[in-house]
Amino acid sequence: MKITYDKKADALNIVLKKGIVKETIEVSPEIFVDLDKEGKPLFLEIIGLSEKVGGKNFSNIEIGKRKISMPAFA
Repeated sequence: MKITYDKKADALNIVLKKGIVKETIEVSPEIFVDLDKEGKPLFLEIIGLSEKVGGKNFSNIEIGKRKISMPAFA
């Protein structure tokens, strides 16, 4: 799993596993999941993250009890 935050697009990107994308679905406004040919999730993207979780600095996020450093790219 690879998690990145794109500061310019204000988007959180999570690569769950590598594969060929067959379909992209919008599961909620500005939240997309890429699926493989078997319908298994490969990639998750949340656009407009700051308005969804509050704040604008995502150098670190917390998932459960784990803090994760977010590499930002321009």
